[in-house]
Amino acid sequence: MKHDGTLTVTKIYEFAYAHRLPAYAGKCVNLHGHTGRLEVEVAGKDGPAYPGIVVDFHDLKAIMADIVAEVDHTYLNDVLNAPCYARWAQSHLDPVQDENGQEVYAPTAENMVLWVLHRLQTAHVGLDVRRIRWWESGTSYAEWRAGA
Repeated sequence: MKHDGTLTVTKIYEFAYAHRLPAYAGKCVNLHGHTGRLEVEVAGKDGPAYPGIVVDFHDLKAIMADIVAEVDHTYLNDVLNAPCYARWAQSHLDPVQDENGQEVYAPTAENMVLWVLHRLQTAHVGLDVRRIRWWESGTSYAEWRAGA
């Protein structure tokens, strides 16, 4: 079927995590947990694998498996500040000073969206990511959308 516009598919992932926002002026300065939800939307053209399929949902689940495993039942402060992401974080995120005066990166929903985007773009070059939405609760999320 021919159409105008962009055809996308979205896969949703749920997981649990803990975090805190260092030196934050609010309750989130304390260690707390969430049941998080992550939505990843990708675009494509019909085929070549199968007409009418942008990306097989099973394939998208496999693409995201390592990323979801990295945040599921973890302390996000350790994930975002891991040495393997230091170079990326320095060039893409604004640091905050923790209570000891050390510069760190805060695992806000906004920063985690950017981290997921980075992980997808480096691990799966060519995947046409259109939207990433990180739900911190049933009523609150941060979102990145591809530019027009």
